[in-house]
Amino acid sequence: MTSIGMNSFSLFLRPIEAEFGWSRTTATVPYMFGMLGWGIGGVLFGKLADDLGARRVILAGILLMAAGFFGMSLSQNLWQLSLSYGIMVGLAKGAAGLVIISLLVAKHYEANRRGLAVSVIQTASPLSPVFFSPLLYFLIQRFDWRAAALASGVLLLVVAFPLGWLGARDPNDVATARRDRASWGSCLPYLRDRSMIMMFAARFSCGVALFQTVHLVAIALSKGFDAATGAIAVGVFGGAAAVSALFFGWLSDRYGRAQVLALTYLVRGLGTLVLSLDMPNELFFYAVVALAMGPTFGTIAVQNVMFYEIVGPRMAGVILGLSFIVHQIGSAGGPMLASLAFDMTGSYDGFMIIMGVILLASAALVYGTISGKPIGAAALNVRHAPTLTAILILNPQLQSRVDASWDQQKGGKSAFSY
Repeated sequence: MTSIGMNSFSLFLRPIEAEFGWSRTTATVPYMFGMLGWGIGGVLFGKLADDLGARRVILAGILLMAAGFFGMSLSQNLWQLSLSYGIMVGLAKGAAGLVIISLLVAKHYEANRRGLAVSVIQTASPLSPVFFSPLLYFLIQRFDWRAAALASGVLLLVVAFPLGWLGARDPNDVATARRDRASWGSCLPYLRDRSMIMMFAARFSCGVALFQTVHLVAIALSKGFDAATGAIAVGVFGGAAAVSALFFGWLSDRYGRAQVLALTYLVRGLGTLVLSLDMPNELFFYAVVALAMGPTFGTIAVQNVMFYEIVGPRMAGVILGLSFIVHQIGSAGGPMLASLAFDMTGSYDGFMIIMGVILLASAALVYGTISGKPIGAAALNVRHAPTLTAILILNPQLQSRVDASWDQQKGGKSAFSY
């Protein structure tokens, strides 16, 4: 339900554009602010989740998102839409979206099941349009986009908040985490690591490629189809993304995170190149949408698990948040660049060719740079001693276990001291 925050905008885009008489670029401005708000909120609320636990953050985020949709339904100009949808809903995504929820789920599972577990919860985002796009489309057609925004706020307040109250439970060690908070500067050793930099770069390209979700209805129209075909394509994307998230999460548990992450970028890049071509019929269009956009949440799920496993639970929230600032800068710029390309050329095809090449380059970057060793092996490589040191500092229990093991093998010398 909180995924409605960003997944619904492709249905709002053209009605807002028509009501206010704006260009495609102007009508995309609230979404741009929403993406930036999501990124900023991801860092701020991620740090709060590290320090205070995810439960409080998630519940507060649901209330903020509901308030943002209520404000959106009353907005009369661009700055009001940018504030209500862009800032309020965007920030709320950083608190109640799948970054924090994935972090919460990851804490409850061992490494050999964590990829699939996080992928299961990640399917919530692509499944959101499957369930809610028909309802929002009906409300927009029967009434207007304001009624759909109001309904979204009611859904969050009346249904999502009680479910969050019942379901959002931190592990039992959250009290220990509150007493042993890590500083902001503790993330610096991770941010200087070459593999981490490459992951941030890949995450940026993933964000830019999300322009497809915002413009999907408009892309369908540009291919000669009607708005109903575009609405169905939104649902196809949701179903394909849910299936592929589970599939790629399962693969990552068995064959390595980096290899599977590269595979998701490869499939998305090839699909995006095909999407730039003419579509002979609706069925072919739906199949290409599933290929180009379906692996999106497999990408996000596998990357979330990789970030969590690199830094550990004590810093995972802030690192995931920082990665999503990069992601959301791309998510804010991608739709805007696509809008500019459409306004200038009357087509999305040229921009999709460029995006397809970028995704293929990301696949090569991930596969060629990030270690493809089994889970946990890369962390013990001597080259990553600063990262290992930071992990031990931030995780006293792990430090004690490593020291005890080393003591047994080396006769009294502490691994941490060594």
